[in-house]
Amino acid sequence: MHDDVLDPGRAIAAGAAFGQLACALPGGGLLISSSRLVEFNVRATILLAPGLFRLDLTPQEETLGLLTRPLADHPVHWRAEQSTWDGYRDAGGVAPLELHGLFELPDGPLACWLHILSFTDRDAAAVHFVAKAELRVPSR
Repeated sequence: MHDDVLDPGRAIAAGAAFGQLACALPGGGLLISSSRLVEFNVRATILLAPGLFRLDLTPQEETLGLLTRPLADHPVHWRAEQSTWDGYRDAGGVAPLELHGLFELPDGPLACWLHILSFTDRDAAAVHFVAKAELRVPSR
């Protein structure tokens, strides 16, 4: 199963409609990235990891709806730092939202590190998102 979910070609094909890119990571793993402009109050898929999850974001004037939709029946656990929960930080500039996921797959766990940057374009009534997901078998 790891071979299927870590296949860059499969991830590129799955996210082709919105320009998703993917590549193998040195030492094993997969990097998926995407960049999208999403209008306020519209839910859009930002990243798609076939067989694992889909990341949907809904920007609003002062909030951000974030949904990681599982794409398999295997257990998954997501966690985030407090600063990511509320989204309001004094980070001294632009700071990404960060999520960590752990997928319990039949052939062993798979870890996900997810970063999301957003830039509001009030003139366009939209938000530009840049996101990446790094998927690796956790080191023991």
